[in-house]
Amino acid sequence: MLCTMLAMPVAGYAQEAVFSGTVTDSTGAMLPGVTVKAVHEASGNSFEAVTDQRGAYRLPVRIGVYKLSAEVPGFTTVTRTGLELLVGQTAVINLQMAPASVQESVTVTAQSPLIETATSSLGGNIDERQVQELPSQGRNFLSLALLAPGNRTNAQGALPVQDRVDVREFQLNVDGQQVTSNLGTGNQSRYSNDSIAEFQFISNRFDATQGRSTGVQVNVVTKSGTNTLAGSLLGNFRNSAWNAADPVLKRVLPYKNQQISGTVGGPIVKNKLHFFGNYEYERQPLTSIWNTPYPRFNIQLNGIRNVKLGGARLDQQLSSKMRLMGKISHSGLFEPFGPGTGNHPSATSSNQEHNTDVIGQFTQVISNRAVNEVRFGYASYGIDQRSLTSWSKHWQAPNGITTDGPVITFRGFSFNRNNNLPRYRNQDVYTFHDDFTLSYDAAGRHDLKAGGEYLHLLDSTRNCNRCGGVITANGGPVPANIEDLFPDAFNADTWNLAAISSITTRYTVGVSDATNFLTPVRLWKYGAWAQDDWKVSNHLTLNLGIRYDLIWNAFAQNVTFEPFEKANRPQDSNNVQPRVGFAYSFNERTVLRGGAGLYYNDILNTNVLWPMSPLTIAVIAADNDRTRSDFAANPFNGALPTYEQALRRFCYVNNTPGCLLRDLQEQAPPPAYAHVPHSWQSSIGIARQLANDMAFEADYVNTRSRREKSIQDNVNVTFNPDTGVPYPYSNVSRRAFPLYGVIGMFPMTGKADYHGLQTSFTKRMSHRWQGSLTYTLSALWDRDPAPISGLAEAPFPVANDVGGERSFAETDQRHRLVFNGIWQIGYGLQLSGIYFYGSGQRTQATCGCDARGLQITSVDRLRQDGTIIPREAFVFDPIHRVDMRLQERVPMHGHATVGGYLELFNVFNRANYGAYETRETNAQYGQPQPSTNLSYAPRTLQLGFRVTF
Repeated sequence: MLCTMLAMPVAGYAQEAVFSGTVTDSTGAMLPGVTVKAVHEASGNSFEAVTDQRGAYRLPVRIGVYKLSAEVPGFTTVTRTGLELLVGQTAVINLQMAPASVQESVTVTAQSPLIETATSSLGGNIDERQVQELPSQGRNFLSLALLAPGNRTNAQGALPVQDRVDVREFQLNVDGQQVTSNLGTGNQSRYSNDSIAEFQFISNRFDATQGRSTGVQVNVVTKSGTNTLAGSLLGNFRNSAWNAADPVLKRVLPYKNQQISGTVGGPIVKNKLHFFGNYEYERQPLTSIWNTPYPRFNIQLNGIRNVKLGGARLDQQLSSKMRLMGKISHSGLFEPFGPGTGNHPSATSSNQEHNTDVIGQFTQVISNRAVNEVRFGYASYGIDQRSLTSWSKHWQAPNGITTDGPVITFRGFSFNRNNNLPRYRNQDVYTFHDDFTLSYDAAGRHDLKAGGEYLHLLDSTRNCNRCGGVITANGGPVPANIEDLFPDAFNADTWNLAAISSITTRYTVGVSDATNFLTPVRLWKYGAWAQDDWKVSNHLTLNLGIRYDLIWNAFAQNVTFEPFEKANRPQDSNNVQPRVGFAYSFNERTVLRGGAGLYYNDILNTNVLWPMSPLTIAVIAADNDRTRSDFAANPFNGALPTYEQALRRFCYVNNTPGCLLRDLQEQAPPPAYAHVPHSWQSSIGIARQLANDMAFEADYVNTRSRREKSIQDNVNVTFNPDTGVPYPYSNVSRRAFPLYGVIGMFPMTGKADYHGLQTSFTKRMSHRWQGSLTYTLSALWDRDPAPISGLAEAPFPVANDVGGERSFAETDQRHRLVFNGIWQIGYGLQLSGIYFYGSGQRTQATCGCDARGLQITSVDRLRQDGTIIPREAFVFDPIHRVDMRLQERVPMHGHATVGGYLELFNVFNRANYGAYETRETNAQYGQPQPSTNLSYAPRTLQLGFRVTF
């Protein structure tokens, strides 16, 4: 694979950051024709520009520390050193030159501004020092996204921000390439901490060069080689012998973890060609413990989890005007089982994940005013998940599937294995991207960025969709002898399914044609943009942008399946996005900024996957007429119909006694409800640099999200117009489609409104310490859309629990505060730490009883006594967490160092909870549940070492 990357037309440094400014003489007059040169101190790469008639210059460069100089005949050469640029930063560095008769050159050690006076986007940077030196349990760099201003997430790990139920609000970009997994399940691509240089988290109003997100952009830059041959070897070690007890299970969980990581990089040709490589291995003996209301289900599993991460990168400067870059990354993960929960252990499964991305990039300075950048890329992410339960009588045993057991839903308790196991899913994305930048003068200075991109996505999915069967057994209380009925959680042959027939209301199972559950999904994505950063005067810069995105086949328009997916449905192509912002500098230390813009989202692959499924997979439903005592074990009173037999026996094909009802999952919405989600984002705020090393920012932020995805699990219902209550689903004649069973759909009709005051204080490294503090005061509201009845929304008000109610939303949290700091104590000692506070997120409590009888779990707020559980009123306890790291580094020969460190997470052993039992009919309702997310772990100790050369 690496040879393939090296053979391809590799490409070069992205325009990761920008130097800009003006050059004047000692009287303040503008100086045209001045050569401004930036030299990257680590690699020796140089970048040049010449000032225009207004004395202005602009230098797109890579991230790092620079020496910036200005030369012109007749004037003293001016040089500034120690200027550090972070990803996405535009640093305004104004230079003043004196006549040459005074002295030949002037060199000043300086620092880049901490605030940006030319842009109005909101966010923050996590620099290389923070990535490497802050305490990091699990060493996942995305966990540090929690430090960024405007981040609303509490959990740390695979996602930069939490998904809000069915809503995805971020885009992940690595070295300019979109690598976001849109499978709708699983995690995101993994990278070693030691391969990450830094990343930028844009929380609001990113410019028109980026898109397909209604919320956040995360821009990551990986490390590259320098003129010095350098490397590192790092080890991290955790052991449960050093840990406190789990606050839920009241015991120390057996645990060990070892991580070894190595890097090496350096010059191939000094100042011109550099390489960087890394490899990391993690081994973790794993223990999961179940905590259910039934003691015999509270088992313990032991196994080994491992992760392998690696990558290589080449950077070449062909000349001061042409640069190339090529990179490859790969990771693999294996987890033998999932975390213990409060449900039946048969729900757990093994999990394998992999990701590979390859990128090639070419950057060319066409002239003093024009730069072009071309990028080609490939990004792959996939999962392979299998149940641990064996079942020789599996419906698909003739096809070789003998894992899983049926999914079973009782009142307040479930065997909630994923319906699609065993499953394999793999997303491949091929990308072409071109960015052209032109600077020109017209009533001020304009920096115009225009470009386009094309992404082709192929998702190869083999979902064994409900092939093990789904039993709805909520027609009565959980059997008192449930532990006797299911004696072995991982051998379904021992399960007495017939014994639960009296409370079983329904049985569904999926069968496939000759494709054997394989569903290939294709999407084509196009983008074009123009972004003009117009410096109207020395004080005012306008950020004017427009973007267009088109996702072809976003709502499975290639599928025809009457009456739900009709032929020739239109593409949603009206996705023009105007964006406007301003930055008004009162002086070099104070800027007022704000703006507004329209942002369209990406589409999850499941938008196409589920509508395609009925073409090759038939989900059969059998309702229990209570005439057979073995219904739950023998729902079809004989053999399971084949796909072809099922098609002939479906009621909508052959409406005769004994015909079969067909269930459909997440069908594409009619065109009236098939729109790509969008948000209107606006902000107004101020940034103030308090000293050379400190800055404060405060911004009011508003996001109005519209046409959000809102999965409705059963639209095959009708409503009484007088009461707004759904007619009994058991009354087939009252269904919108009487010849079908449960029909799911994903109308894009959701609405959400976010208001927040986000503030930050930053102190960069000086006087041996650095730190940052972020605080957000916010509120998030959303509304349950009106329910779809058949193919249209109910035209009258309905009961609150089935649609139309507005309240605080899932994940709403009022206060969030994060501090991080690094202190160089002296004598090689360093102390760093993070404090995190979240006031408590909201979630929805449910009955767990399906009192409406709609045969789904998503509409479950009606209690059996007729009262309705308040919407999103369950609030988690506040979170307080302190993580600290003490490190000693000893210099060795030359640049080599050796060091050790101790990291203590949740120093005060605060009981933080990330999951609760929210079903009121469960005996453990309201009690915290175990969570494997590191944000909620008990006090944990990690020891490590680092050797550098």
